[in-house]
Amino acid sequence: MTRDVIVVGGGFAGVTAAREIALRGRSVLLLEARDRLGGRTWSADWDGIPIEYGGAWVHWHQPHTWSEITRAGLRVEVSADAQRAHWWVGHERREGTIAERDAIAERGWNRFVDGVREALPNPHDPLLALDELARFDRLTIAERLEQIELDDEERAVLEAELESLASGSLDEVGAVSVLRTHALSGYSLALAQYTGGRVTLADGTGALLEAIVSAAPVEMRLATPVAAVRAHGGRVEVETRAGAVHAAAAAVVAVPLNVLGAIEFEPALSEGKQEAITLGQGSRGAKIFLRARGAGRRENAIRPGHPFGYLDTEVLFEDGTQLQIGFGIDAGRCNASDFAGVQRALDEILPGYELVAATAHDWLADEYARGTWATHRPGWYTRHHAEMRRAEGRILLAGSDIANGWSGFIDGAIESGLETGARAAALAS
Repeated sequence: MTRDVIVVGGGFAGVTAAREIALRGRSVLLLEARDRLGGRTWSADWDGIPIEYGGAWVHWHQPHTWSEITRAGLRVEVSADAQRAHWWVGHERREGTIAERDAIAERGWNRFVDGVREALPNPHDPLLALDELARFDRLTIAERLEQIELDDEERAVLEAELESLASGSLDEVGAVSVLRTHALSGYSLALAQYTGGRVTLADGTGALLEAIVSAAPVEMRLATPVAAVRAHGGRVEVETRAGAVHAAAAAVVAVPLNVLGAIEFEPALSEGKQEAITLGQGSRGAKIFLRARGAGRRENAIRPGHPFGYLDTEVLFEDGTQLQIGFGIDAGRCNASDFAGVQRALDEILPGYELVAATAHDWLADEYARGTWATHRPGWYTRHHAEMRRAEGRILLAGSDIANGWSGFIDGAIESGLETGARAAALAS
């Protein structure tokens, strides 16, 4: 049986693309390697607590996501500010209000992003002023930090903020990842923090995913990893690892950048795309959930270089425990199953709390992710961005990793799905 389009990957980009194709009257088959949809988002239950192992945050400044939330009639929740902030300067822990710490962060942040308005005058069109952007695109975050003057406290606070954004080493992630987030957030650190960590879907990301996929007739097959995508004349054949071959007039491959290398393409993708895939993205971080007992207040602690150097209280429970969420730069240093190790790490960032339990999903080891959200390496925009978005005949690449706007967020995935779904439907006409 030949379909009009085959979509490989059932994250937000793939699901949105499949819906758009079906809404245009084309037949579509979606193949997803996991036994669930969602990709790097994953609504789950942890001992009776609803959590998001992957991407979670949304915001009304993210236009594609907010449109889908409105269409689906879903409700969002806004988390409360921490009652106490902590930050580390070397081996010294300092305390104050969130506003006091943010004032320190903002001094360094504003120096870091100086020039962003010229480099990204329209952040949803990142190549618009490429000559201006290029001077930042060649730098890692660490290299950009070396260009600005900071005192010890400003540097420690800013490094911790940037590590939580980068989800990877500051020596590997490009400085434009910071500028992009800043520009998309109205050129404001306060709004960047809000868009990336305060607003969640009341019923979880799975509710939005279900609303999108149920809006059109999409044939789906889960637990069906793809081995190869081959183009022959006017058709495309997609072969699964199990050996089944599905034919279509066009294909959308909506998998993370770090996973594309595991799929065989025939003919081979362009040399430029292969270079980008080999380079990969820089994220390799961890997202860990802790249930801990201690002071009954909302806490927020940051410490650069720590296994989960951004730690925030999400929920206060009646039994005196709280749900904390942490982000680290290297999943290899953050093992949720090592109870003693997690307790030691907790003592090193927020002393006084007793660990009750911990959980995490290792996105770096996950063969269908190989990392967390997209934080690109230096040179991405000057050398790779446009090429990765260019069609290879009847094959289109999609995903949050190559979105123009909110790359690394659900919004970027939906943006990419909307665009590639329309293009694929046209190819299949």
